Amino acid sequence: MARTKSRIDARERARLARLRVDAEREQRDRKIEDAAAEYFTALDEHGELAAKLKAIESRMHTAVLDLLDLGESQARVAALLEIEAREVRRIRAEADQLKPESGVASSESSAVSSVDTEQPDPQTHDESAVVHNEPTMAGVGSGV
Repeated sequence: MARTKSRIDARERARLARLRVDAEREQRDRKIEDAAAEYFTALDEHGELAAKLKAIESRMHTAVLDLLDLGESQARVAALLEIEAREVRRIRAEADQLKPESGVASSESSAVSSVDTEQPDPQTHDESAVVHNEPTMAGVGSGV
């Protein structure tokens, strides 16, 4: 009988130890899940802020390009916007790089492109009415 009681006590102690370890494991698992959830929440917020920041930077670049298109010098744009002249040059260079590679054109320049591809009737063709598809800065800043 002493042996049976000892065996029951041992089982009870083992069960209690397992419950304690399981509770500790469950508490640790909850902490792991909380930390992972915090990371994913921050990651989602980061993505949203990065998209907003990109949109804001695009607006800033468009404004710089608009000033340059209005004939302002790079030095004057830099002074006006209180930014470094090298930043103005960088924005312009990026815009210039996008122009030839960009297959995306504004709707206005797309319409001009379709006019350029049409063959004029030599009998009714007025050279002064020909629209040439020359690259402009219009629409370039929106994708920068």
